[in-house]
Amino acid sequence: MREDFKRRVQEVEYRLTATNSFISYGHQSISEEDIEAVACVLKSPFLTTGPVAAEFESALCHLTGAKHAIVCSNGTTALHLACLGLGISENDLGITSPITFLASANCVEFCGGRTDFVDIDPASLCLSPEKLEDYCKNVAVPKVVIPVDFAGIPADLPTIHSLSKKYGFHIIEDAAHSIGSSYEWNGSQISCGACVHSDLAIFSFHPVKTITSGEGGAVLTNDDKLAERIRMMRSHGIERRIDLLTKNDGPWYHEMADLSYNCRITDFQCALGKSQLKRLQSFKARRREIVDHYNTAFGKFNELTLPPDPKGSSVCYHLYSLQFNDGSQKRYEVFQELWKVRIYCQIHYIPIYWQPYYNRKYGYPIGKCPNAEAYYAHCLSLPLYPALSDDEVGYIIESVINLIR
Repeated sequence: MREDFKRRVQEVEYRLTATNSFISYGHQSISEEDIEAVACVLKSPFLTTGPVAAEFESALCHLTGAKHAIVCSNGTTALHLACLGLGISENDLGITSPITFLASANCVEFCGGRTDFVDIDPASLCLSPEKLEDYCKNVAVPKVVIPVDFAGIPADLPTIHSLSKKYGFHIIEDAAHSIGSSYEWNGSQISCGACVHSDLAIFSFHPVKTITSGEGGAVLTNDDKLAERIRMMRSHGIERRIDLLTKNDGPWYHEMADLSYNCRITDFQCALGKSQLKRLQSFKARRREIVDHYNTAFGKFNELTLPPDPKGSSVCYHLYSLQFNDGSQKRYEVFQELWKVRIYCQIHYIPIYWQPYYNRKYGYPIGKCPNAEAYYAHCLSLPLYPALSDDEVGYIIESVINLIR
């Protein structure tokens, strides 16, 4: 059996070399049904935001339990719209995790606010509620906190929500990684994006995410007024309401109530997203299978730390982030050697406050968030997506093990 496994792994290596192809850290999974759904819209009267966008929004509400979903052009736009909805403006303080994509921090800056960072909890890799309370007590109370469900692992939203009631800040759940994940609260499973413990939540539908619409995002909320404002801000700040009409006005009449952008998404993108959403549970199950294969293999090595698997949560893993306990040099060597055998990994993420923009503007020092920096020095994201075959997973495992032995 072992010899058969070795042979199949060798066949993967040969195929990658012969076809000049590679295994990336993430990749979309497109079916014939997805293609047909997009083609159907292309044959319809509507291309930009129209009836299929509304159907996709309804499906997202059904999935999460949130009252409103507003789809938009991408996850970055969703974060920006969420901040605009809350009225973030000049000198308002926003807090997020340093271990996330840049957009989680930039959305506050886009609105003229100031972004600062609170360290992660090493056990979850998400923003630490304890560090957040220390910040509120000893530095300042932010206007908004943006906890990130890193790699699909839900942040401790119930505790952060309790802190928001105590100190008076808003919450935007950055659920860009976590569609399909849920966490336990009062004996029930709460979907990421449900807004039970946040004012707003956002999703991203980039091709490496669990479901894709090519590019795309969504803002979710249970607040009617926030939803109304975000819908308006999605399309140039324009309102179209019957009560705005006078006797000399027709259906063309509209008013620009506020200055905003074109953040709309197309109907054919929403058709893809809606079609993909039907396979979310199968995507989640396959991702879990691959994670279990990795954990079984890598859990035998003291040199490695496995990703978190929090008790009570049902995680739809977006990333498989392995940590190399020997430090950044070993991680670098493994990263380089895996590329040579056509396994293209990634690092998630460089602490945001190290970026030149934030360092130049605020002078955030190295050592600001020690847990985040220690994680960054050791982490490596291995390939994780449903279309990976068992033989490819075996090839990845064998390649990593050969490098750490």
